[in-house]
Amino acid sequence: MTDYSTAYANNIFEQPWWLDIVAPGSWKETVSRGKDGKVQARAVFVHDHKKVFMPEFTQTLGIWMDSTLQADYGRQKTVIYELFEEINTYRDISFHLAPENKYILPFRWMGYSLEPRFTYRLYGLLDADSLYAGFNKTAKKNIKSAKNKVAIHRETDMDALLGLLDKTFEAQNRKNPMNKDMIQKIVETCDQNGAGQYLDARDADGNIHSCAYFVFDEKTWYYLFGASHPDYKSSGAQSLVIWEGIQMASKKSGIFDFEGSMIEGIENFFRQFGGECVPYYAVRKNGFLKEMVHVLKPRVKKLAGYKI
Repeated sequence: MTDYSTAYANNIFEQPWWLDIVAPGSWKETVSRGKDGKVQARAVFVHDHKKVFMPEFTQTLGIWMDSTLQADYGRQKTVIYELFEEINTYRDISFHLAPENKYILPFRWMGYSLEPRFTYRLYGLLDADSLYAGFNKTAKKNIKSAKNKVAIHRETDMDALLGLLDKTFEAQNRKNPMNKDMIQKIVETCDQNGAGQYLDARDADGNIHSCAYFVFDEKTWYYLFGASHPDYKSSGAQSLVIWEGIQMASKKSGIFDFEGSMIEGIENFFRQFGGECVPYYAVRKNGFLKEMVHVLKPRVKKLAGYKI
């Protein structure tokens, strides 16, 4: 389906074919054109006629801007206001800007709340030796240990992927909340269109210790989701799977994005690979009750024992 991709996108998540998977019939785009009639900026958003929200498995939905706008904050401000004329008519609005969107003051002036979020990114993927040298000793130890226990397999195993995701949540005494039909559609579509890669690590007896699924475009390779079997978490297989993914990324993209997490334990794991901490922004405009729910939700989850 990548035959209807657009050049006006920061990343894979802003592509029409991706949005047709995660938000079929529920996404829209707004564009700004220059005096010459050419598209100079594009924003995409997902809605249910009442609110604007982030769809599942989608890290960001920012604003793509032509390079001529990047250094001109005055023009950027005008364009952002133009793009958000329609979006601002919704009652509740929540979305995540791509890291490329660095000029965020216009959102403050439009009445939005801004919350920084973080991901880790690796650059210079062609120099694998330098990347590996930047890993901390725990990551290197895990990779070395896993190489003696498991081998990497690249053929997509949907049953293994869904099964290990279930086991990851079971280990936390939780039911897997992820949309399995959507996961399957993402994997099938990305596999068919050369925009995704499955990896798993399995031992000589066929036991799968860890797996992951990555999606990518020419610019960035994303660690979309992964899981490990609770019985084999000490094997180091998850680190080996990610290292294999990083090496594969060097042949496709220029950046490896861990699709960061605000959960402390997960952030600590990603940080072991020596990436650069890259901020991006959650932008939100809600009514009073929705705002109170947003503020209280992390506290309630913490009291319930969820990792936040």
